[in-house]
Amino acid sequence: MKEEIICPNCGAPIEKDSVKCPYCGYINEEGAEKKFQEDISEIKEDIEEKKKEPSKALLKGFAGGGKTVLITVVILVILAIIFFVELLRETKDKPKLFPTVEEQEYASAYAEVAGKEIAEAYDNKDIARMAEIYDKAYSEDRVDLYGIPHYDTARASSFYMKLQQCISKLDNNEMSGKVAEELTYYCFYFYFMAYGDDGAEIFDPIREAEIIPIITERLGFTVDDMEGFREKVVDPPHVNRYRVYKVTKKYYKNYH
Repeated sequence: MKEEIICPNCGAPIEKDSVKCPYCGYINEEGAEKKFQEDISEIKEDIEEKKKEPSKALLKGFAGGGKTVLITVVILVILAIIFFVELLRETKDKPKLFPTVEEQEYASAYAEVAGKEIAEAYDNKDIARMAEIYDKAYSEDRVDLYGIPHYDTARASSFYMKLQQCISKLDNNEMSGKVAEELTYYCFYFYFMAYGDDGAEIFDPIREAEIIPIITERLGFTVDDMEGFREKVVDPPHVNRYRVYKVTKKYYKNYH
């Protein structure tokens, strides 16, 4: 069995060597770095193999063979650069996986304060406030709050506020493939109650009053459809975002 770690963004168990979390898309820096080093090793091996080609082949077309090797190396270097640019783009607004000692101390103190603020907002059933604290921690301050009390509810609050933005775009006919993907995932997240027991008091009524009508009236899925999707997209207690996309993307055109 492959070694697993906990995704710091969504809390799902993922393979230690995976480049991305299959549930939320979070970049696993350790896995990404290992993949990059493996790619570099393959490049070096390819170059060494080229060097070992029979001398008669080199004599027949040294210039052509040299150009081929050079072009191959250039392409691989460009791909490596693109990979790291994408990695930086994906991780620039997310918590670090390997913070320094000073950063860990700061994150610990930050999480303690944020935890108290979220607990207060939870007691007041203030979804917008919990979402604000959660999003600021992850997107602006890059601090992982996983493990604090009411973490699941705070995360669900963030998703709920993002869902409202998607609905607004649906109302204004501003849908794109990306918006449809996010809208579908958030609806599935609440339908399958991925917010857990901690968020049940707040989000169970919302699920019944808001989410199910959106799914059935605007996305066009029946309750039977949703139950059919359950085994395809749910890895209890998580909803796999990639699988949701795979099984629903053909229906996006029906959203209204």
